[in-house]
Amino acid sequence: MEIYGLTDRGVVREANEDSIGISRTKNGITIAVVCDGMGGAAGGRIASEIAEETFMSLMLACTDEMEQLKFDSKKVKALIGEAASKANAAVLAKAREDLSLFGMGCTLNAIVYIEPQNRLYYVNVGDSRLYMITKKEIKQLTKDHSYVQMLVDNNEITPEEAENHPQKNLITKALGIKDDIEPDVSDKKLAPKSESHFLLCSDGLHGLIKREVLKEVALSDTSIHEKIFSYIRLANEAGGTDNISAILLSIKNEEVSK
Repeated sequence: MEIYGLTDRGVVREANEDSIGISRTKNGITIAVVCDGMGGAAGGRIASEIAEETFMSLMLACTDEMEQLKFDSKKVKALIGEAASKANAAVLAKAREDLSLFGMGCTLNAIVYIEPQNRLYYVNVGDSRLYMITKKEIKQLTKDHSYVQMLVDNNEITPEEAENHPQKNLITKALGIKDDIEPDVSDKKLAPKSESHFLLCSDGLHGLIKREVLKEVALSDTSIHEKIFSYIRLANEAGGTDNISAILLSIKNEEVSK
């Protein structure tokens, strides 16, 4: 198992409002998070930093508890959802403390991979994405909380039309907007004797690079560091119109999981 990630300002923006975090624990738990800030350079950066740090610290604090619970899927998902809700509360509290930050917010997209269980948990608020990439396909595991996704759900536009819609960056859910949020929390049991890559990224990457290219990079015969460098380079070459964040988790299961 390998994991690596980077965040980049891009070509156009004056500041980087994205924040990422990666951590691995001694009991075989890997946590990674991408937060894409909004509300101006200062506010967006502060919101994403608070959300990333709060979520990460809370998840790290409960890894022993998850192990004691024998990684019960329902209880693990509840802990992840609670951490996302508390990250939302932390962003709101900071904005209320400093009125100059009013209106700041961010997306949150995170994974928790439990190696002993061979199960991946993921949580999403906003339009940062998680993709699963195998030799057969690239599949978006998360669902965007966005205006254009709502149009797709209502059969008003096609998924292909959504990719180039003028309002594709308008999100309908984010941390820091209201007291109560409903994060999407899911899990996936990974197949034994399989190779899978999981790409967490902000819209600064997935909004500029076609899915097939994301897949080609993940499956390329290069190091995980070179793959992430390639993602950043390709997004910047495509215009670099937004901040770019990408984390890649590569898992090769050689033995049948128990």
